[in-house]
Amino acid sequence: MSSLIKMVVLIIILISSCLISSFADHNSYLDFKINNSSTGYFDNGNVVDSLMRSKEFSDLININEFQKIEKELEKIKSIKSIDIYRNSYMRLEIDIKDREPIATIIELNSYMDSSGVIIKKQHSLIDSIPKIKGIMTEDDKLKILKVITALENDDFFKNKLEFISLKGDDIYLNIKDFDFDIRFGNEFQLTNKLNKLKGFYLYQFNDLSNKKYKQVDLVYNNRLIAIKK
Repeated sequence: MSSLIKMVVLIIILISSCLISSFADHNSYLDFKINNSSTGYFDNGNVVDSLMRSKEFSDLININEFQKIEKELEKIKSIKSIDIYRNSYMRLEIDIKDREPIATIIELNSYMDSSGVIIKKQHSLIDSIPKIKGIMTEDDKLKILKVITALENDDFFKNKLEFISLKGDDIYLNIKDFDFDIRFGNEFQLTNKLNKLKGFYLYQFNDLSNKKYKQVDLVYNNRLIAIKK
């Protein structure tokens, strides 16, 4: 009887040891490091960490199917690129690059990046990036991207765009320090239009008569029309 008990105890110990060993081996694959080039708008590091610990992904890690994991994670719109590999110490590393929003689409509660990708907001952040009013078609999106990019690439207008919207075929702008609306027109002759805006701003700044304007129109060829209040 005592021999039988000893045998049962021994079997239990062996099974337990195998289970513990298996658990340890499985978790060794889950020892990974995430390098997240974060823009501060998204929680991609935490999201990927959680997904990597799921059974589906941990099974793929066990057989080194990193490309399959990358393909799945690239479906997350806020991720611009992701690279999964083992470093020289055989530890798993995950390099994540976030998308960089260039504007907020108010009606969709979403961001848009420079490629036109629209990403749902994860947090109610107070940010200083331009805000897009209204719903856009694909063609509208390309027009607005061109204008926003031109403003951000100009040293004078960089970080000054507050709102951009479309009314009919015309783009309208609101720019910091400009106390008037800007009817910008279409997305063509951007450099010429921006230079005219700068010139008008400097003229108004130095105008001792202190005239007030409610809108500036740039829809006419090579002309700027200022409408008084």
